[in-house]
Amino acid sequence: MDHARARRALVFGARMFVGLLWWELVVARVRGDEVVTRGRMRRMVTLAQRFRGLALDLGGVWIKLGQFISSRVDVVPKPVVDVLADLQDAVPAEANTTMMARIAEELGKPVNHLFEEIEPEPIAAASFGQAYRAVMMGERVIIKVQRPDLDALVETDLNSLKRIIGWFKAYKPLSARADLDALVAEFAEGVRNELDYVAEGHNAVRFAQNFARDPQVRVPRILQSTRRVLILENVEEIKITDYDGLAAAGVNRVDVARKLFDTYLQQFFVHGFFHADPHPGNLFVQPLDLDTARATKVPIPATGRPFRLVFIDFGMVGAVPEDYEHELREAIIAMSLKDARRVTGAMQRMRMFLPAADMFRVEQAVTAVFDRFWGLTTTDLTNVDFKEMRGFADEFSDLLRDLPFQMPQNMLYLGRAANILSGMSTGLDAGFNPWRAVQPFAQGLAGDAARKNSRGLLAEVLQLGRKTVQLPNQADQFLGRALSGQLELRAQLSANSTNELRRIERSVNQLRWALVLMTVAGCGTLLLINGLVLFGALLLGVAGLVLVKLMLT
Repeated sequence: MDHARARRALVFGARMFVGLLWWELVVARVRGDEVVTRGRMRRMVTLAQRFRGLALDLGGVWIKLGQFISSRVDVVPKPVVDVLADLQDAVPAEANTTMMARIAEELGKPVNHLFEEIEPEPIAAASFGQAYRAVMMGERVIIKVQRPDLDALVETDLNSLKRIIGWFKAYKPLSARADLDALVAEFAEGVRNELDYVAEGHNAVRFAQNFARDPQVRVPRILQSTRRVLILENVEEIKITDYDGLAAAGVNRVDVARKLFDTYLQQFFVHGFFHADPHPGNLFVQPLDLDTARATKVPIPATGRPFRLVFIDFGMVGAVPEDYEHELREAIIAMSLKDARRVTGAMQRMRMFLPAADMFRVEQAVTAVFDRFWGLTTTDLTNVDFKEMRGFADEFSDLLRDLPFQMPQNMLYLGRAANILSGMSTGLDAGFNPWRAVQPFAQGLAGDAARKNSRGLLAEVLQLGRKTVQLPNQADQFLGRALSGQLELRAQLSANSTNELRRIERSVNQLRWALVLMTVAGCGTLLLINGLVLFGALLLGVAGLVLVKLMLT
């Protein structure tokens, strides 16, 4: 283990954790939430700047973590995202002599015996590896090669991250809304998978098989792979965010946005296996002439030039958990129908809410979102009048105060991919409307579900018939118990009432510990004043422990 590396990361994490406790617990109780809220954004930006410096110096997992954070614009403020957004592009390249030696070591031959040509400078330098253009056996290829000593560095960084997260588990508002251990485990598994280029090759083959019947999706052929070197077909085309290049090629950006969105709907809801890192460097658009399009059966659009989407870099992939597959489909069908009850039901079964969440209020909030914002384009959503948003916040202030949401396990990569996809689709088409775009797909899913369920329709009818036959007997039993006084009435407090009782209980506990703190600290001070230094210091030490307990209560 690189102890200096681990020490630097742990010191950074400790300062971040102590700062959180100081502002969110101590200052908030002494000076009020308003003071803390007023400077929170400035503190977060400063923290992001310091983390960026740490990530660029250490590289490895910390750059990958920064990329994850910057992709979650749904939960991370934009000023923080802006600070971390260019981490990938800022990664310094490893010396070419080192990387050429690594290629030769992995493949067992000198580089000049393996390739007719190889460009001396990398075309890309990422946190875990670099990529070079080359020619092998007359074919243009890309060589991906891993940085040296990466396995040991990654394990050191992951161990440090686990320790830091262990500290943050003591902060209840955070640990109550996410299984932090599970999220770190999922992140760690994904990072380790990225270090295995053989597995990446298998992922590319699986992805290509899933889209074998879609001529508008292209995946590079894998020519050779070891754990640390991957050689694949060179499929460089126009970057999906090169809007000028798309315009010059005559490709309609609106069509590209729609195809990209549909492709990911297929990955999420049909295949259950998805490309989890759809950033601009991993997606290209290949313009086609009419003859090639007809020969390959690529659809010819009414306006613009036919094209194919090209996916590369399958080191980071995700799989939809089996127990979530049905619920995700249910949620998207319900969303297309503006059915708030079905949406919240599916989200609840995916454990996206805390156990004590008031689902009736959540359903009301989802209904209000549908009523006010359903059908708006992403551009319209970003330009919603502040007064309207403030009115929505006031109406559901109880939900915003209690925040009954939590991060479900095994959804880290899906959420990240969906978030990047949303931003990319909007960049391609400023008028992109996700509500409308999802409707045809959701209708297809609903039709498939109806066909599957039709086979069970007879069983449902028979079961209903049995219940109808049993109904008179059950009614007779109910009336008999009512007349004999044997009926029992059971009541349960609503989730909101339970929350209020817990809040009162927490306040009483805080008051009790505050009284203990005042008593112990007062006695310790009196003993010090009267010369009993040892006993006074001991009591003040106990007071310090009580203060920590009070902050965590």
